[in-house]
Amino acid sequence: MVYRSLAVSAILLLTGCAALPGAGHEGYLSVETLGFLGEPIVETSGLALDGESIWTLNDSGNGPWVYKLSPTGNLEKRVRLEGGVNIDWESMAADESSLFVADCGNNSGRREWLELYTVSWDALRRAAGESEVPASRIEFRLSDAAPVLGAHAHDNDCEAIAAVDGKIWMLTKGWQSSTSRLYTIVPDMDGQSVVSQETWPVEGLTTGMDYSPRRNELVVLGYTYGRLNSDTFIWRVPVSQGRPKWVEARRYMLWPSGQWEAIAWRGDDLLLTRESSLLGEARLGLVRLQ
Repeated sequence: MVYRSLAVSAILLLTGCAALPGAGHEGYLSVETLGFLGEPIVETSGLALDGESIWTLNDSGNGPWVYKLSPTGNLEKRVRLEGGVNIDWESMAADESSLFVADCGNNSGRREWLELYTVSWDALRRAAGESEVPASRIEFRLSDAAPVLGAHAHDNDCEAIAAVDGKIWMLTKGWQSSTSRLYTIVPDMDGQSVVSQETWPVEGLTTGMDYSPRRNELVVLGYTYGRLNSDTFIWRVPVSQGRPKWVEARRYMLWPSGQWEAIAWRGDDLLLTRESSLLGEARLGLVRLQ
């Protein structure tokens, strides 16, 4: 997954885009700590809400589990997705009936087929802790992925999905260009090859996103990555008639910074989770929007 240490000498190349222009920069938003995350949630990477219930997951190598959290980040139960394999789980999305889990991590850039799991909220609500629930799985591929020069020297990674009007929107993580490509995935169509619809100059590395149908607004989470520092940001993107309006997007920095990996709308506010890193311990946070 992401930057494991700030000592890694990776400099983002803010170049090259056939990307959409526009969008503006705003000020800072404060992240309020709701609680701290402990074992077994060692590498929180996705976040989704079922009403007031909070769900998260761990990324690669941590098993096909989803975790229900209390409002302060304590573990309430974990549930295994039947037949699931956690190659590199990176993101979650939700609609009224289903939870979606994206196995789309691709640090090497050479992974061709990515996966999307769908599980019903009813099954998760009924499930006892440590039990299994049925889950469907599809594979998809990015048919316009560019050639790879090496690990983290490409734009084919993925850590962000959102459920929008019955489809799944996915954003790539642009290690090479600091941009993100937007794709649309049909959640029940196996073997699909998808082509990007837009490229956004997010000015960093995208780690999460979520959509609010009530607000008609998409939020994108990410960070900048340099030799000596790292800043966390969100983009707020209006959505009209099922299409994002990037030219009206606004960028905000988050404080405190850190390895914030996942984001979800909670009413008019934003819920976030952060991995443990040199910048601080794992935690559950809240951004109150005015």
